Amino acid sequence: MQNVKDAANAVTEKVKEVSSGASYEANKEAAKNDNLSAGSRIGHGVDAVKDKVEEKGHEAKKEAHKEAAEERGVIGQIGDTISNAYNFVAEKVHEATSAASYEGHKQQVKDSDNTIGERVGAGFSAVGDKIEEKAHKAKAETHKEAI
Repeated sequence: MQNVKDAANAVTEKVKEVSSGASYEANKEAAKNDNLSAGSRIGHGVDAVKDKVEEKGHEAKKEAHKEAAEERGVIGQIGDTISNAYNFVAEKVHEATSAASYEGHKQQVKDSDNTIGERVGAGFSAVGDKIEEKAHKAKAETHKEAI
C-alpha cells in the first residue's frame, strides 16, 4: 500500500516540477522583454529564480518518492536508510556552506568600497548561492523523509 502512495506522490511532484518549470520559462522570457519597465523585469527575474528553486525541490522529492515506490528487501531498506542518513547530513553541510557564501557575497554587495562591477558580480553570486542553499535544503528534507 505504501508503494502505491509513494508512486502517487512521485506523480504529484512531477506535475508540480513541470508547472514550476513552465512558470520559470515564462518569467525568464518576461525578464528579457525590453518593452517592460526595469522594475517589472527585475520582478520577473526574481520570480524566475523562485520558480527554478521550486522546480529543483519538486524534482528531488519526485526522485525520493519514485525510489521509495520500488520494491526492496529488508537488507535494501537498511542500506537505503544508512544512505539517506548520510545524504541528509551531506546536504545540510552543503546548505550551510551555501548560506555562508551567500552572506559573504551580500556583504560585498553592500560594501561601497567595491566597484560597481564587483558589487553586481557579488549580487549575482549571492543569488546563485541562495538557489543552491534552497536546493540543498529541499534535498536534505527529501533524504530526511526517506529515513
